[in-house]
Amino acid sequence: MMKSLKWRMVTIYVFLVLIVMIVSGTLIVIRISSNAYKEIEDSLKRSISTSMETIGESNTKEQAIEKWKNAITEYRDSERRLYLLDTKGRVIFSDGDIVKEIYYTPMVKAAINDSNIKEFDKIYEINKDEKKEYLGYAQPIKVKEEVIGVVYMLAPSGQIKINLFSTIKVIIIAIILAIILSVIFGIMFSNFLTKPIIALSDKAREMSQGDLDNTIEVLSDDEIGELTKNFNIMAKELNHNLVEISSEKNKLETVFTHMTDGILVFDSDGVLIHSNPATESFLTLEHKSTFSEIFCDYLDMSYKQLLSYIKSEIRQHIIQIDEKYVNLCFAAHLDQHENIMGSICVIQDITEHKKLEEMQKEFVANVSHELRTPLTTIKSYAETLLDGAMDDRQITTDFLKVINHESDRMTALVQDLLELSRLDNKQTKFRTQCISLSHILEGSISKYQIHAKKKNQTMIYNATENEYKIIGDSNRIEQVIKNIISNAVKYSNEGATININLYEESSFVVALIEDTGMGIPKEDLTRIFDRFYRVDKARSRAMGGTGLGLAIAKEIMDYHGGHIKVTSEVGVGTCFYLYFPIVN
Repeated sequence: MMKSLKWRMVTIYVFLVLIVMIVSGTLIVIRISSNAYKEIEDSLKRSISTSMETIGESNTKEQAIEKWKNAITEYRDSERRLYLLDTKGRVIFSDGDIVKEIYYTPMVKAAINDSNIKEFDKIYEINKDEKKEYLGYAQPIKVKEEVIGVVYMLAPSGQIKINLFSTIKVIIIAIILAIILSVIFGIMFSNFLTKPIIALSDKAREMSQGDLDNTIEVLSDDEIGELTKNFNIMAKELNHNLVEISSEKNKLETVFTHMTDGILVFDSDGVLIHSNPATESFLTLEHKSTFSEIFCDYLDMSYKQLLSYIKSEIRQHIIQIDEKYVNLCFAAHLDQHENIMGSICVIQDITEHKKLEEMQKEFVANVSHELRTPLTTIKSYAETLLDGAMDDRQITTDFLKVINHESDRMTALVQDLLELSRLDNKQTKFRTQCISLSHILEGSISKYQIHAKKKNQTMIYNATENEYKIIGDSNRIEQVIKNIISNAVKYSNEGATININLYEESSFVVALIEDTGMGIPKEDLTRIFDRFYRVDKARSRAMGGTGLGLAIAKEIMDYHGGHIKVTSEVGVGTCFYLYFPIVN
């Protein structure tokens, strides 16, 4: 770093000298060039003015032209050229060789129009490899205030450039010498300033590597020496503070890194200055660096409004990001004077909590609805009987049958709820043993053959010789199989076909139950195992279903280490796959 400073000082010093020399040289060259051209221009003006005074005025055009021809003939100058031009700029007469036939230049045009122009013409004559430059000056020839021609003089100006090139060479040599001297003096001057700083920097580098106890030797009594003394004092304090800061920093970094909650820290302008890894699981921070960019789709407030809200209290917002629900908790972070330096946002995943809350609400609503329907029926029929219908034995018998049926529905519902409650709380006792899945499946099929025949349905089972041994509670597994077969019979039309197969797949034995019933819409497939969820609610209630059978079946399968898979197409049918871990 000090070497860089040293050469920076040398470079600045050299550039300063270089700039001064270049500016001075440029001004000298411009001044010499300007004076040289000005001298030639003045000479041209004097020569033509003198000639005009000598010739005097003429009365006719012919007389004036004749006088100027005589004057041009008598004019003798080996370098300059004198021409007599007409009002079109064409050469009428000259004192020697004609460089050009027509000189219709800006200076000539001004003379013809009897107007003034400050800038002289520059005319170039090219002979073989030689190029000559001339300055041209024109004055109008008047007879009775009428311009009848132009006198035009050319003076060579090439020597000016030769002289300028010589001057530029001298200036370049002077610049080179000045650069060499400035480099030498610059190095001497920078060494004088940077040598003690380099010594101080070496000691500071040792301190930066952890050697804060090593003090720096004071070598002078000047400002550098005073800086060294203060540096030693600072090192002692810094050593103590760094130990404490490092300890606290490690604690905070460990907490932030391993927190499951997201952390975002914004400065007073809403610019993101810190985030922990957990934040990426909630928000996409790529190419986003401000509060408005991150939360523009979720919060309808500006950062200034947020700061005014959190000045006195913590503010919380629950938002939905894709399929997740998160709680945003904003708080202000303050400086030592209680001024707001920015905000801290803690992002908590409350998706499960929200789902449980929604499930609880839905569950309570479903239970209330399922119980209210039979209770309403029982109450209305009972009130009818109490109002006098009991006198009619047939009506009484019919009403009591309805009441009994609705009571059975409530009893089945309560039993299923208790069953699910026990499964959820792990209170259900399973009597597991090695059993034959083939025998259980065949027994369940035989029990539902009667129901299938009543609807003219065909139940086809491809029996196998393999018994497919599994570990489980035979009653519970039979409950699952009966539930699936029962649904297949219930929700298949008259004359439908139900195919049942048993086969081995990987480490599972699969019971396949396929019907040609009404089918399940694609959007309902993911929810059929939810409690109280029905695809066709009216038809399901009419058939006596509680909406809990598949939920119980899933819980039982999960307990046995298996799972249920279902595919369906509306109007074609549904296929359930029951996966049971096979016994090796």
